[in-house]
Amino acid sequence: MKIGVLADLSEDYANFLKGNHQGVELAVEDLKKETNREIQIIIEDQKSCDKKETVTIMQKFVSIDEVDFIVGGTCSSTTLAAAPIANQNKTVMISAVSSAPSISEAGEYVFRTSISDVLRSEVGAKLAFDLGKRRMAVFTDISNDAFVELAKGAKEYFAGVGGEIVAEEEVLTNSETDFQTVLSKIREANPDFLMLLLGPTQIGLFAKQAREMDLNIQLIVPLETAEDKQVIEIAGDTVEGLLYIMPGNPPETPRYQELKNKYKEKYTEEADLPYLTEAYDAAMLGVKAVLASDGSREDICDKLFEVSKTYEGISGNIEFDENGDVVKETLIKTIQNGEFVVYTPNE
Repeated sequence: MKIGVLADLSEDYANFLKGNHQGVELAVEDLKKETNREIQIIIEDQKSCDKKETVTIMQKFVSIDEVDFIVGGTCSSTTLAAAPIANQNKTVMISAVSSAPSISEAGEYVFRTSISDVLRSEVGAKLAFDLGKRRMAVFTDISNDAFVELAKGAKEYFAGVGGEIVAEEEVLTNSETDFQTVLSKIREANPDFLMLLLGPTQIGLFAKQAREMDLNIQLIVPLETAEDKQVIEIAGDTVEGLLYIMPGNPPETPRYQELKNKYKEKYTEEADLPYLTEAYDAAMLGVKAVLASDGSREDICDKLFEVSKTYEGISGNIEFDENGDVVKETLIKTIQNGEFVVYTPNE
């Protein structure tokens, strides 16, 4: 059996997204013991969520490697770029990371164990409104489809409850590092909070430059890119009090504790990173679907729906709906004393 993994191993997202392929590696170790089957993992680098690179990898997966299923992509833009190839070749693809709402309509062979941004964008905007904020500024990396859709959802919700969108700024790539012009425009608009849709490096740089320009404003990131050590390493105490939205914590079950112990033993660090449990569950479900099927691509897809009904996910509820989506709780977190912690109102 072969599993293709669309990973990000280089540059901005390498640390933030490493749980994606490491979760698959840990799942396969457990599956080999459980099934006595030979399972090969083929990990390929999307090179910082490059869509063209992803298409090339997908063509290799289906034509040369002939994988049984794929875990990935990471960024929603790469998952959407890969989806037509997965559907055309009837190859199941399960993303542990991608969250753009449009993935729900990406095709019958596309699934995800991560939550859709539809909920997350509303949670972020509602959080700001409940804090008494009424003037929103938005800054988005438009090279990432999920960020664009998150921004759209947050703006619609905030305006719908009576808030005002006073500034909308964008950056074209995730490699931009100078935000002084954007910060000047935001200052002129006089918002009382700022919604950031950026990767980890850019979040850190933006917060640092905002402080240097004496722009003190509440930052809200409606996704988990804020929970990356790079953010604190770059920004220091300028990100203290930043609020961000995560999928809810995995249930504190014996299986989850066992996974954390295995992770620390294998990778010599704590398992406190995004997507590890989602990727573990994605690999587990994919392999179980292959083993339950008659071997045809169509039946692997059908069996994935079936096995999800009884599989107890480490990351939470995993039963797929008709769009290949799952429903999970969200969690509001903050950065406090250089640590990522659960947010408690009025603290």
